[in-house]
Amino acid sequence: MPAPQSSSEEQEAEAGLNTIIVTAQRREETLQDAAIPINAVSGEELVQSGVNDATALNKVAPALYVVAAGGANAGYFVRGVGNFSNNGYTNPAVAFNLDGVYIGRPSSTVASFLDVNRVEVLKGPQGTLYGRNATGGAVNVIPNIPRLGQFGGEFAAQYGNYDALQLTGALNVPLADGLATRFAAAYSRNDGYYSDGTESTEDLAFRGQILAELSDDVTLRLSGDYSTQQGSGRGLNVQGVYSFTPFSPNATAGNFTFVPAPANVTEPFTGLFAPQTLDFIRNTAVGAPLYSPLTDYAYPFRDDSYWGINAELSADLGFAELTFIPAYRKSVLDNGFNGAPFKGALNDNVAEQTSFEARLTGDVGPVEWLVGGYYFDESVEGRDSYNQFATVSFNEFQTDTRSLAAFGRLVFSVTDDFRLVGGLRYTDERREIDARVDNLAAVCLNRPSAFGPPSCPLVPTIPVGLTVADSLGQLDPALFRARPVFTGGPIVGTYPYGPIGPRGPYALIIVTPTDIERTSGDDEITYRLAAEYDVTPDNLVYASFETGFRAGGFNITFGQEEYAPEYIDAWTIGSKNEFFDNRLQLNLEGFYWDYRGQQLAALGVDGRGNNSFYTRNVGESTILGAEMDFQALVTDTTLVRGGVQYLDATYDSFTYNQVDLSAAGDPPNFLTPLTGCDFTQVLTPRRSFDIDCSGRPALNAPKWTVNLGVQQTVLLGGFELTGSVDGRYRSNRVAGFNYLPTSETGDDLTIDAAITLRPDLGDWYVTAFVRNLTDEFVPTLLQVGAGNVAAGGYEPPRRYGVRVGYEF
Repeated sequence: MPAPQSSSEEQEAEAGLNTIIVTAQRREETLQDAAIPINAVSGEELVQSGVNDATALNKVAPALYVVAAGGANAGYFVRGVGNFSNNGYTNPAVAFNLDGVYIGRPSSTVASFLDVNRVEVLKGPQGTLYGRNATGGAVNVIPNIPRLGQFGGEFAAQYGNYDALQLTGALNVPLADGLATRFAAAYSRNDGYYSDGTESTEDLAFRGQILAELSDDVTLRLSGDYSTQQGSGRGLNVQGVYSFTPFSPNATAGNFTFVPAPANVTEPFTGLFAPQTLDFIRNTAVGAPLYSPLTDYAYPFRDDSYWGINAELSADLGFAELTFIPAYRKSVLDNGFNGAPFKGALNDNVAEQTSFEARLTGDVGPVEWLVGGYYFDESVEGRDSYNQFATVSFNEFQTDTRSLAAFGRLVFSVTDDFRLVGGLRYTDERREIDARVDNLAAVCLNRPSAFGPPSCPLVPTIPVGLTVADSLGQLDPALFRARPVFTGGPIVGTYPYGPIGPRGPYALIIVTPTDIERTSGDDEITYRLAAEYDVTPDNLVYASFETGFRAGGFNITFGQEEYAPEYIDAWTIGSKNEFFDNRLQLNLEGFYWDYRGQQLAALGVDGRGNNSFYTRNVGESTILGAEMDFQALVTDTTLVRGGVQYLDATYDSFTYNQVDLSAAGDPPNFLTPLTGCDFTQVLTPRRSFDIDCSGRPALNAPKWTVNLGVQQTVLLGGFELTGSVDGRYRSNRVAGFNYLPTSETGDDLTIDAAITLRPDLGDWYVTAFVRNLTDEFVPTLLQVGAGNVAAGGYEPPRRYGVRVGYEF
């Protein structure tokens, strides 16, 4: 949110609150004139708020949640619409756009937030101007562009606790009349927030641009960026274990009872690799179906890189303005993580995308028009493994996606104050996958009693590797009497594993391959209808109806190889208002969304009973509520800002079926699914469970979100001292897949504060800051993984430091 005017700003600046220019509707307009549900924040405020990647945008857009999952995966939610993970073969529900370019794999890269001019968060489906995979909304990150005829720049250094260092800089250089270039760079690092050293980072990013006025009517801008992300990646705090307790009257969920971890394990930011955590897991959890203690978690790491080039050509054709944006991007992911928690998951992926967008805009009498075309081509080639101690999925895949779209919008001014808006988009998508998954299961055959689980405490779990040969090659060959050495090549079938007892081998290794080669596609028409009315030059009301869809896709999962598109219809009414010569801005929004065919990516079991991570269409939701945001310049030096969102997001229908993993001789309702939802045993044609989560709240959808802040500037004889305090409250929300008691976050309140000193006419500043002042322990992702270990990822703890900057 903009700062109040200060004595160091230009004298001709208008009185009142600062204005942010947005381009969310493919035209320049002020935030207050944009008749759409949108939040926007300037690059300056992003720096002040400590937002240097997508996961921190939660601070500045109440409707948006960005969840950092394992490795480079990031999940985006807007008002409960979204998903937890975005890997090489799943689609996001919120479109992430960098410098006008849609990013198919929206990994959380520091380059995206390098030398930022502003960030725009659009709430609700964006089917007309943004197209596929924007059912929840869109996030637009817009960098500063070169400025013609100006030489200048800025540099800043920041240091804080956890040995956190950040260096940023930008330089704008005019090269000739009508020609300028701009360079920006950033380096950041921090030690791990967790006691086991996890959540450490080391990031590096560069961007270079050149802007040329080729003629009075034509400009061309070229941009290229490169970034790397290294460190340990996400940390986890263990909550406890869901222990299998068949038919216990005191069970927590089905036939499972939650065993909480001791206080020295659940203490905030202890970490998965702390000795006391590993002891608790080893002595409490076992990895079915091997039923051996869980040991030897693989320590996480990141070594990911991203680069891209894009251009923007703007030309005045007389009858219309032409904008053409070609782009190419590539990401190379090499990381390992424990999120779920796994023993270890490895990603080795390369994603490349090419896109072209062309738009023509013009006006004829009372009609403003826009037509455009879009082409997107993405290929992802990867190898992944997800090791859950006794079961491992080894995936090798190549996906190709081509999407074509044509779109248009008309704005008809019925009068000078009343406008009707219509938008239409046709999207045609074709996609292919060629994949192989090798599912490995280590199965214990040793049953101490006829009734009860097996037990193989002396049989080691499966080592972490990227292929079957990598993993089994790390084991002692003596464990395999029939095949002592795994040297690569196809490894398929059943192998005796572990010691040989009087009744034969203690366990078996079973490797089952699944080949998936599919072609599919979707074509869809989405549209928007809206009315806008300027009650006065400073007061706008609007109403709209818009549709959106998220494309279907593929799973590397037997029996769940494909899933269908999802659809959303959104009704919105809103009002944007300026009062008292723009000293008060008050915006109101009411919304009602109808969400159908909802896609949910989650851990489950495939048609053969193997563990897998896949997307399925689970049902329908109704999402409704209201949002209010404001900012008030109470005095020339005092700014008060805030917002409130009320959200009622409920699954009207959320059902799916899961294979029963019980042994043949087990009674019904024995090995029940681990879920907080209702379930029913199905006996024919194959034993399974129908699971029903209908009536549950949507994921990451708190009923109440409240932001409130104040900023005060004090003049001190040639200097100004500006202090700010911002608080954010969120009510309880569900942050895990299975609606277990451990997937609820509880309420939280976080407070950030900062104070900045700068001379009235100077070009330097010093800022002292503290974020999460009360050191709140705020969950972002709560899941149950291997061995039914419940764990979570959390927002950063209290951080503080000093930032020194120089501008010229």
